[in-house]
Amino acid sequence: MNSTERNKLNVTAKLTLAVTILCLFATSALAQDPVKVLPQAYKLVFENDWVKVTRVHYAPKEKLPAHQHTQTASAYVYLNDSGPVVFKHIGLEYGAITRPATKGGSFRLYRGLQEIHEVENLSDLPSDFLRVEFKTQPVNDKTLRGRFFREEYPQGENFQKVQFENEQVRITRLVCAAGKKLDVSTTATEPALLIALSPSKFKVHETKDKRATLKLEMGQHSWIEAGQQKGFENTGTAPAEMLRFDLKTNPLSKEMLEKDKKHEHPKN
Repeated sequence: MNSTERNKLNVTAKLTLAVTILCLFATSALAQDPVKVLPQAYKLVFENDWVKVTRVHYAPKEKLPAHQHTQTASAYVYLNDSGPVVFKHIGLEYGAITRPATKGGSFRLYRGLQEIHEVENLSDLPSDFLRVEFKTQPVNDKTLRGRFFREEYPQGENFQKVQFENEQVRITRLVCAAGKKLDVSTTATEPALLIALSPSKFKVHETKDKRATLKLEMGQHSWIEAGQQKGFENTGTAPAEMLRFDLKTNPLSKEMLEKDKKHEHPKN
């Protein structure tokens, strides 16, 4: 090999290295928090030490560039009937996975893991949902899976049913009939998040002398601290449907929240 050929090889190697570095920087930039890089699709609506709630909107036929998936286990609360959405995973063996059509008022559970994906809404319908991230200590997190739907309930009566429970979280479907009162209390160690699944108007009784009016649209929330008791009186004309999330384990440290999760997609 003469000097000219060696120089050509060196130039080619340097160009390849430069392109690789640029690709790595590009991937890193794209893999940021989607709330920051894709604000038209992801909006943070509530966060504390226990949970993080993000409202997600995929417009009809919308394609979103690569971004980071949450590393904490989550519940996805669907706010409308929508069509299939494809998640195209970057650098992972399972590649593209299609989320089937969803029903408003249902929810899905999903373990946390580290992945970067693109999103494509295949439908002429928008897809609107809440991502409720559990920022608490995971226990038996492999059980966090499955899809859960609205239940039949007697008209004119209150309704409560635990639809999922493990060592980390309890998820209860609630209905407060029009004109009726629903008492909600939390233990000394377990706060709760309420998500409205229908437009709701309440008179909230916190103490004997303290009352307040609470109006919630579908997808809005109410936080109840540990060790509290509240009475929700439905002053509307229709049943008020809600999901209740009780957080049973303590919040994770910042270091644990940022720890990488293994690449493994659940088969559900």
